[in-house]
Amino acid sequence: MSDGVNDEAFAAWAQARRLPPGLRAGRRTLKARLNRRYWRPLRTRVFEAGVWLIGQHAAGIAQARDVRVAPLFVPAQDLDPRLDGFTILHLSDLHLDSLSGVREAIVRAVDGLTPDLCVLTGDYAAHYRRNPEAVVAGLREILAGVQSRHGIYLSLGNYDSAALAIALRAESGCRLLVNEAASLTHDGAAISLLGLDDPFELAHGPMQEALAADSDGFRIVLSHTPDLAAAASAAGHHLYLCGHTHGGQICLPGGRALFANTSRPDLVRGLWYEDGMWGYTTSGAGVSGIPRRHNCPPEVAVLTLVSGLETGA
Repeated sequence: MSDGVNDEAFAAWAQARRLPPGLRAGRRTLKARLNRRYWRPLRTRVFEAGVWLIGQHAAGIAQARDVRVAPLFVPAQDLDPRLDGFTILHLSDLHLDSLSGVREAIVRAVDGLTPDLCVLTGDYAAHYRRNPEAVVAGLREILAGVQSRHGIYLSLGNYDSAALAIALRAESGCRLLVNEAASLTHDGAAISLLGLDDPFELAHGPMQEALAADSDGFRIVLSHTPDLAAAASAAGHHLYLCGHTHGGQICLPGGRALFANTSRPDLVRGLWYEDGMWGYTTSGAGVSGIPRRHNCPPEVAVLTLVSGLETGA
C-alpha cells in the first residue's frame, strides 16, 4: 500500500534492485561463481542421495508440510503497561510453491488468528524470477484468514525481486516497508515499526541510516536476516524480528543446524538477547534449495510482549 510520500525514493530503489543476488556488479568473484554454479548444486545432490540411502526422504517432506504455530513470550524492560500482552504474528520464508502442500499447511496454521499486529520478513517467492502476481495471490490466500488489529506489514528477502516489491506496494491489504518506518498507536501507546531491505550483496548505508533515524515508543525492526542485529541494538531498538536461516532447515538430531546461512550463527533460531534488545529468528514456514526439513519443523510464530527483566538470565 503506497502512502504517496516515498514513491520517488521507492522508484529509485526498485531500479537499483533489478538484478538478482549473485549478479550485481562488483560481486561476480570467481569464488561466488564457483559456489553458485558448482558447490551448492553438488552439495544438494550429495545430500539428496544420502537421504534416499537412509530412508528419510518421505519423512523430510512430511516434516516440511507440518507447519506449526509457535507461541512464545518476549520479555521487555520498561514496557509500557498498555503494551503488556500485545501479540505479533510473525511469518517468514514462505518460498511459495517450492513444495506442494506447504502453502495449504500455512493457510491452516494461521486461519482464525487474531493478533494485534501481523508482520512478514521476506522470501515470499520460490526464486527471484518468480511471477509476482502468482506470489501475491499466494500471500492473499494465506493472509485471508488472519484478522490483525493494526494491519499487516512486510519487509523483503533476498528471493524477492523489485517486480514483486512493486506488486506488494500496490496491495491494499498490507504495507511494504523498504528502509522506512510506520507509526502505530495501541491503546494510546506508541509503536515504531521499521522495515529494512535485505542486506544480501547490497551496500548497508541506507539500512544503517534507517536504523539510526529517530522514532517514538516501542521500536520494532523487521529484517530478513539476523545480520543487522548489532546495528539495531546499538541504535536503541527494542525488538528485532527476522528469518532467512530457516533455523537450519536441515539439522542434526537435537536441532543443530548444518548450515547457518548468516554471519551471526549464534542467532540462527529462536529467541535471543543482544545488548538491550530482544530478537527472534523464526525457523520459517517454507523450504528452499532442498525441498524438505529434518529436525527443524516449520513454524508461524505468535509473540506476546510481557513486562520482564533486561535479560533472560
